This record gives sequence, structure tokens and C-alpha cells, in this order.
Amino acid sequence: MKFVLQTFKTEKKLIFISFLIFALSCLLGILTGIYFGDEIQKLLNQYLRKLFESIIKDAKSSYLLFIGILKNNMKVYFIIITLGTLSFGLISALVLFTNGFIVGAIGAISAKHVSIAKTLLLILPHGIFEIAAFLIGSAASAIFLESAVLSKEKPDIKLSFKRFLVLAVCGAILVVFAAFIEAFVTLRFAK
Repeated sequence: MKFVLQTFKTEKKLIFISFLIFALSCLLGILTGIYFGDEIQKLLNQYLRKLFESIIKDAKSSYLLFIGILKNNMKVYFIIITLGTLSFGLISALVLFTNGFIVGAIGAISAKHVSIAKTLLLILPHGIFEIAAFLIGSAASAIFLESAVLSKEKPDIKLSFKRFLVLAVCGAILVVFAAFIEAFVTLRFAK
């Protein structure tokens, strides 16, 4: 447990950079949703409808919905961890930017049609954990870049790999928890 806490403390800069990417793209999405809401809504409806239909088509219970959401979110997380690591964090940054933009745009559009409170109830319960997972996974994907390029000392690949695994596993656990909350809690607020 001590190594886990130490890893988070050591990698707080990478987590913060991931947070900034997400937050700035979310802000851009909010502004886009406010000023170009109708056009963005048409595009997002097409994309999101296909995504959600593929997730919920076989979901005849909350458990099956949980499995569908988990599969989808784990695919995204797997992209962040694998392709993000192979690209030294570049793909992860792109995924974070895209997700932040979509969350911001959907949030702004939703707040226009329902209310800010209901919009937050639909995003926050699971979103806190899902976003945290993606931030942690993105930070993990840049550990080897940080170790090889930014470190003043000779890179310790074994230590970097341990830190990578700690963050990757913690992020995966958060993805599971977020999917559970989305399937069993968040969707009750939608009704």
C-alpha cells in the first residue's frame, strides 16, 4: 500500500497534466455546446445513439447493462493504456481531449434542455470515477516517456514498470466501479 501511495505522489504531475487536458477540452466543449448547440447536438446524437444502442441492445437487466457499459469503458481504457503507452501518452491525450469535449458539449446542451442540477446528476455519480480512471490511465501511459526523457537520472525501467502497473490497475478498478454506478445508480436519475 505504501508503494501505491508513493506512486500517486510521484506521478501527481502526470495526473495533473492529464486533468488539465481533460478540463480544458471540457471547457471547450461547454463553449461549443453553448454557441453551436444545435449543430453539435445533431453530430453527437448520431455518434452517441449508435454507441448507446450497441451497449444497451442486449441489456434486459441492470446487470447486463453494467456488463455492456463495462465492456465499452474498458475498451477505451485499454486504448489509453496500450496505445497511449506505445505513443508515450499522445493517444491518451487525444482520448482525454475527445472525452472532455464530448462531456462538456453534452453537459451544456443537456443543461439547456433540462436543468444544470439534473445534468450533473446524470454525469457526476459515475463520471467522477470514470474520469479519474481515464486520468490515471493517461498518466500511466506517459510514465515511460517521463522516465526516459524527463528524468535527470538514468531511467529505472523496472521501477517505471511497477509504477505503470500500479496506476493501470487502480484505473481499471475505477472503471469497474464507475460502470457499476452508471448501471445501478446514474440511470435511476435519468427516469
